[in-house]
Amino acid sequence: MNKIKPLVVALVAAGAIGASNLVVAGAGGAVDDRIADLERQIQELKALVSANQTGISTNQATITTNQTSIVTNQSDIEEARPMAKGTKFTYGGYIQLDALYSDYSDGKPNNLIEDFYVPSLVPVEPVGGSSDSYTSTNLSAKTSRFFFTTKTKTDAGDISTRIELDFVLSGQGDERISNSWSSRLRHAFVKWDYGEKSSIMAGQSWSTFFNVGALPDVLDFVGPAGTIFIRQPQIRWTMGGLQLAVENPATRLNDAGGSTYYNNGNDIPDLIARYNGKMGDLSWSASGMARNLSYEDRTDSAIKGENDDQFGYALSFAGKWMLGKDDIRFMANFGDALGRYMGLNSYNDGYVKADGSIDTVDQWGAFLAYRHFWSPKWRSTFSVSASGADNPSTSDFADADSLAKEYQSAHVNLNYLPAPKLSLGGELIFATKELEDGRDGDMSRVQFAVKYAF
Repeated sequence: MNKIKPLVVALVAAGAIGASNLVVAGAGGAVDDRIADLERQIQELKALVSANQTGISTNQATITTNQTSIVTNQSDIEEARPMAKGTKFTYGGYIQLDALYSDYSDGKPNNLIEDFYVPSLVPVEPVGGSSDSYTSTNLSAKTSRFFFTTKTKTDAGDISTRIELDFVLSGQGDERISNSWSSRLRHAFVKWDYGEKSSIMAGQSWSTFFNVGALPDVLDFVGPAGTIFIRQPQIRWTMGGLQLAVENPATRLNDAGGSTYYNNGNDIPDLIARYNGKMGDLSWSASGMARNLSYEDRTDSAIKGENDDQFGYALSFAGKWMLGKDDIRFMANFGDALGRYMGLNSYNDGYVKADGSIDTVDQWGAFLAYRHFWSPKWRSTFSVSASGADNPSTSDFADADSLAKEYQSAHVNLNYLPAPKLSLGGELIFATKELEDGRDGDMSRVQFAVKYAF
């Protein structure tokens, strides 16, 4: 429209000029020539106006087409979007190669301990007292892992999810040709943050009884002999520093005849309460747990044999104390139902006595670790740990002499970080195991690892 207005003004001006010329020139042929010339000019101006109007219509059509294209492109974007609009999607993990050289004082162990330290699998000397040491070298990338997370803002609060996998403990694959280990589930949960510092989490994750932040910075996949270390399905309620959870129950018991009772169908879930606190540079947690231990002898699946149930408890105190960049990490555990929660099931949850009843025993575990930064690119961790059990006597449990009495472990490492998230490290591990009858065994290990987090 801005282009039309000058043309209209031009027409009016031309008309005015023509009129003045008529007055000045007077009548006659000269007037006719002037009128003809004026009519020609008016026709040219009309043609110019018409052309400009056509251009405007064309431009308007182009704008409409572009708007349609934008709408179409936006539709394509929505269809191609990997997550729903308003949901943030992230992924990450790390690649790690572990090279382990191990020496066992009293024989060849179960293969599982060749990937990481499992206290109960350290070989001990046989009853006959004759054994040979065993050494092995093992390279593996099984501890590599990856995860996916989402976070969506809603009117009811933020809702987030996490799925995480690694390749440890795989029953599929071997080391002969391809090392094609299958993945396994680590974490799978949904968390609803419904209020200020208040949330509900449902799914599989670290047990509420376990303060993961206190775990030492060691290269070994698990770490100290006396640590709590467990993931399982649960429902957890968090309100400020208080956490309450019901978690998957499972009971593992031995009897004097050498039989193992494993019950993953307990009537009552494991009940856990934990409080997280902070005092200056010290972050700490105190946890308590009540467990119902039970079993049924179902040798004949249709008929109930011997059975019993027994309540047990466990306590844990853990934390991390920052000393500038350095830190001290610690944990102390005690109870008569620590069982599978401590040291990768270093001790059973209890024992079945000759009369068929369950006997719980006091167990304890602890570690202390110091992490020191030599420089921004060099750091070390020094960790010592131990755990023990007050096992039943031979009068209550005939095979009591063969039960594990105590475990000890020590870790020392040196890590170099040449670039952000890239770590090259070496670690020395020494671990011992002692049985009630005095027999023992030890493991010494050198581990190297290359890790890149993404």
